[in-house]
Amino acid sequence: MIPVLLFILFFAVPTLSAQTLEDEVRSMRAEIQRLRQELDEVKRELSTRSEVAIADEVSLLQTQVQEQAQTKIESSSKFPMKVFGTVVSNTFLNTGEPNWLDIPNIAGLKQPGFKPGSFNSSLRQSRIGVLLEGPEVRGMKMNGTMVMDFFGGIPDFQTGQVIALPRLLYGYVRLDGEKSAIEIGQDHMILAPKNPTSLAGMAFPLLYRSGNLYLRAPQIRGERTFSSGSAGQIRIVGGILSPVAGDFGGPYQFVPLNLAGERSRMPAVQSRISWRATPAGPYEQPQWEFGVSGHYGRQRYITGVVPSWASSADFDFSAGRFGMGGEVFVGRNLSAFGGSLAQMAKSTGGFVETRIAATRRLSFNGGYGTDRLFDQIKYPAPLSRNANFFANTIYNFTPEFRGAFEYQRLQTKWIPEGLRKNNHFNLSFAYSF
Repeated sequence: MIPVLLFILFFAVPTLSAQTLEDEVRSMRAEIQRLRQELDEVKRELSTRSEVAIADEVSLLQTQVQEQAQTKIESSSKFPMKVFGTVVSNTFLNTGEPNWLDIPNIAGLKQPGFKPGSFNSSLRQSRIGVLLEGPEVRGMKMNGTMVMDFFGGIPDFQTGQVIALPRLLYGYVRLDGEKSAIEIGQDHMILAPKNPTSLAGMAFPLLYRSGNLYLRAPQIRGERTFSSGSAGQIRIVGGILSPVAGDFGGPYQFVPLNLAGERSRMPAVQSRISWRATPAGPYEQPQWEFGVSGHYGRQRYITGVVPSWASSADFDFSAGRFGMGGEVFVGRNLSAFGGSLAQMAKSTGGFVETRIAATRRLSFNGGYGTDRLFDQIKYPAPLSRNANFFANTIYNFTPEFRGAFEYQRLQTKWIPEGLRKNNHFNLSFAYSF
């Protein structure tokens, strides 16, 4: 150790021209002696330490290790697994008679003997899920997602409205390659994938049955991305889906029934092709995306087989603090997707929204959606039109905690009763973990 110290001190001590070689050696010896004394003092302090203090430190370290082990979550396959979720609180007021109190989508008729309106609070839009990472298969990375919320209804009990039942939202496995992907499981349908911005509509998106087609369904899909340099990016998605007809409205069943979609004995087919502009900078602004999608399926009733079809176009634009998005559609027998006001009919509709980020924490959003039946002489139905205007403001207290206030003006035209209205006010808070 002494040679090392001599080497360090030789280079560390400045050289003075007036010093002789003997003076330098004497100075280094004195420095070495001082270091030896300091080392002896350290040894004496270590030897006098209490064994009890050392045992206490060891116990503390063991406790910390146990706490870390308790917070670790591991799957049986030993691959990484991440738990996430969002606690969502909705406190709301309605002035009319909507079909759903917390996420209204049909303004109902007045109930005889009752004054219209309602008030309540709910947490059933809260959700929890897991993200799974798997092995690599032929150059494609495997991953999985499973998510549920508590929008599955209420039990037959006197306070059932506060006992929310769980519901499967997502459950799929993906193989992601550099430009291709395969997905198997339940996810958003391929048709019309855009949704308005809202904290009040998470279990079902805002403007459902007012121009926003939506369904999460079991499917097998393939995805392919083509890059064309400065011309942008083209993405093609296609797959087969569970033939859900949207014709089940009975009491609770333990197993799925053989309904019109299942009796068709064929899956629904959907596809979408989209173009996205090449980002102009590192923050991907401005950004353009435009897509067209289609759906075809069959439904078998006693009277025969009827088709279910839809064509849709969607867009999204962002530039700085401003953004816009929306979609339009036309189709027939789209009850499962909230189209045609959940009726067997032909309809056309869509929605548009604007987004303004006032600050990094505060944003304002607003939009309008509508769904209107046509060819009603051939396809009569009790509801002919739905329209919904919304406006909300969202504030991010932290990246995990957000609050929002939202207003909706829902109008539904009944035949022959006429137009029915509902004003919906919603105060929402969401904490994500």
